[in-house]
Amino acid sequence: MHLSDIKVLIERGENDSIEFKQTVPSPDKIAREICALANTRGGIIFVGVSDHGELVGIRDYFEEEFWIRQGAQDLCMPAVEVRFEVIEVHKRDILLVHVTESERKPVFLKHKKKRVAFIRQHEANVVASPERLRLMAMATRDTEITFEYGAKEQRLFQYLREYGEISAEGFANIAGISATVASRTLAALVKTGTLSVFFREKQEYFCFTVSDNKEPQTVSGT
Repeated sequence: MHLSDIKVLIERGENDSIEFKQTVPSPDKIAREICALANTRGGIIFVGVSDHGELVGIRDYFEEEFWIRQGAQDLCMPAVEVRFEVIEVHKRDILLVHVTESERKPVFLKHKKKRVAFIRQHEANVVASPERLRLMAMATRDTEITFEYGAKEQRLFQYLREYGEISAEGFANIAGISATVASRTLAALVKTGTLSVFFREKQEYFCFTVSDNKEPQTVSGT
């Protein structure tokens, strides 16, 4: 990567594919960053750069690299591919960790007692919802999704036409179904392009994909 490109990225600040780290505190903590980037669209971790974009440089390249590799290979499941690059910026060495988007999503953290996966939302790492986990698994497996337009879908579409958006918990409540069924239904509707998902304050919401807020007229049965 050219020095001019790196300077531009640092000036723009953190986002869903760029993370700044003044140092690598531990394999556990860097594994969360790697997991989130791998589950989203990949990205770069700048080590030796503060959260505010100040260039501080790295102290010990070999220690930083060792902990990052441990986080990517030993703590992420499946392991995540990373590539290292050291660039001198204003007489300070900055370590660039290129994190590859995983082809086997979702990526979980091994050291957690409960299986947890993170995704990138703007500059933050957030826990992937059950719906997001299903969507990642569907995309990885290229699963063909079909569903029946039943009572719960009808209730969902009526609600969306009136209010515009809904959470998974809200859908479960209005349809009188379990959280698991609500999650599976919403994930299938997103996969087919009927619904879109967006974040607000780290909470996922679902809305119609089509502009006129009308559900599709043709729905395949299972």
